[in-house]
Amino acid sequence: MSEYRIEKLKREVSVQLSNGERLEGQMFLRPVSRYRARSEDPLELLNDVEPFFPLMLADGKAVLIAKSGVALVETFIEEEDQDLTALGYLVDVTLVNGGHCRGSVFVERQPGRQRLYDFLNAYPSRFMSVVNTDKLILINTQTIAQVREVD
Repeated sequence: MSEYRIEKLKREVSVQLSNGERLEGQMFLRPVSRYRARSEDPLELLNDVEPFFPLMLADGKAVLIAKSGVALVETFIEEEDQDLTALGYLVDVTLVNGGHCRGSVFVERQPGRQRLYDFLNAYPSRFMSVVNTDKLILINTQTIAQVREVD
């Protein structure tokens, strides 16, 4: 092993590209986040400034994925993935490629800005989290056609 090699954590993901193609593999995450006292999570990786990320496919070959070409990434939920103090909205999300998902969007509590509309319009990052009962869905906000709150 090279002394220059940077250790990474692996996380199983399913990547849906904007054209609908799905890739299954492992995403590589830093053992220590740049922003918190824990490991990097997939949302941090997708929202950092680098335009590409590597994905290790099941056959052992790596591909470089352009974040701009990703519609969504699905992965399992870890306990630290969700801030349980946030207000959740159950939503249906339809993507421009016809893809669809349902889950909860968790909105930070800010006076006068708790509506889903306000959250979506002020959301600053490229990818946002939607959480359902068994997976974390990271959606490229540029590929969203519509969001509908579920009663």
